[in-house]
Amino acid sequence: MIKDDRNYHQRLQEFCDCYMETDPKKELEKASKGVSGDPGRDMDELALKFLGLGIFYGVSEKAKKFTLQQSKEGKVIFTIESRGQYQLSPPGIQVADRIISIARSITHIDADRGSEPVSLGLRNDRIELTFQFDRTEKGETFSVLFPEL
Repeated sequence: MIKDDRNYHQRLQEFCDCYMETDPKKELEKASKGVSGDPGRDMDELALKFLGLGIFYGVSEKAKKFTLQQSKEGKVIFTIESRGQYQLSPPGIQVADRIISIARSITHIDADRGSEPVSLGLRNDRIELTFQFDRTEKGETFSVLFPEL
């Protein structure tokens, strides 16, 4: 077995780069159903794919932010704030848990609330995002804030 030494941040960049030539909305719908190129259904791969596609979709839509809300009851809502606010198909509860966990790992934020800038290299360019977290007794919210372009 080969050990993968890439960290989550590197792997997220690779997913964003991999999907730059695709229709991110169509790929997000597949990812929300758990469809992945990984036949083993690796939870990290599904979570990184969804997060990367969400970022890529947000960039392509010139979004202000996207938000993943997860209630204690297990309901997940995925919203994009762009020219309006609308919902897209959310990932399953296990994938949403993993997305938030990976995002917290990238930023090293363990507190209930916090935000951290994240620089993401995209081919020959980069984008400066902000990962924002808010955990309460009702659930957890994770948002990616995009720069004004």
